[in-house]
Amino acid sequence: MKKIILLSAMLFTAAIFISISATEDIVNNTIPGNEKYVVPEKVQAIIENKCFDCHNSNSKNMKGKMKLKFDKMAELKTHKLIGKLDNISEAVTEGDMPPKKAIKKYPDLKLTAEEIKTLSAWSNGLISKIAGE
Repeated sequence: MKKIILLSAMLFTAAIFISISATEDIVNNTIPGNEKYVVPEKVQAIIENKCFDCHNSNSKNMKGKMKLKFDKMAELKTHKLIGKLDNISEAVTEGDMPPKKAIKKYPDLKLTAEEIKTLSAWSNGLISKIAGE
């Protein structure tokens, strides 16, 4: 019985460290794999606070996870990365993201005009940079 409890505690601890490690990579902008995908701290803060809970590989929100995974963006081929960045700009500019249903439940998710401008400028600027290379 003690072995089972100890093993369970060890597995739980390992799972937490793996989860924290994956998030820290994104938070610290040390995204391996695609040096083209650069996320400034200001943009990263918005993504973490308003987008990441639904748009990551471990999200329980299947629809959000299927459409966009911020933790996998650096792994995308250039044309797919450009497409995702364009979708981000369009979705926030049009007011489609975060969804109104989510904002109703969690009002803090609503993007400010400044956050919309920041995300759109970042994604469009990154598209221009990547496409220009």
